[in-house]
Amino acid sequence: MTLRTGHGKGAGVPRLEVLPPDELPPATPGGAVRSERNALGQFQPGNRAGTSKRFKVGPRGLQGIDKTAPDFRAFARWGARYAAHRRRELARAHGGEISAGVGAIVESAALAMAASRFLSARAAETGDPELFKQSSALASTARQHELAAWELAAREAQVRPKESNPGLRAILAAGSDAT
Repeated sequence: MTLRTGHGKGAGVPRLEVLPPDELPPATPGGAVRSERNALGQFQPGNRAGTSKRFKVGPRGLQGIDKTAPDFRAFARWGARYAAHRRRELARAHGGEISAGVGAIVESAALAMAASRFLSARAAETGDPELFKQSSALASTARQHELAAWELAAREAQVRPKESNPGLRAILAAGSDAT
């Protein structure tokens, strides 16, 4: 994300934009990993994950896959798997962890992508060009969320304290070989 001067009719007006893919910061080297795990990859006592409160969804929050429309459930499950996989990829690429903000952006991207796939399947069944258009718009939104998540993860990793934990780096490296 960067602040840029507007161009065209919006010249001079500052704009907050997600960087284009060729301008995104590179992945952060593995040296940014916190030492909250031991050499076996297990959490140490007092780690942030264990001490933080569990997030509970309120009445206006996410309702869960089982409460979605039956036609959408398969797409919602796919989106949940995709988000989990993408969070792991971002954590590996940017030093072993990501923030809740990055995770939320990834979840938004996955939900938009799942909805896009759902509408695309519906459009293929009905031939409705308006559904294809909505599907394409959701896919573009998902792409922007993906780019924003990458950029935020890279920026956060650069300011994260650099602590050495060779055991965790070895586990992350071994895990990336298995996928």
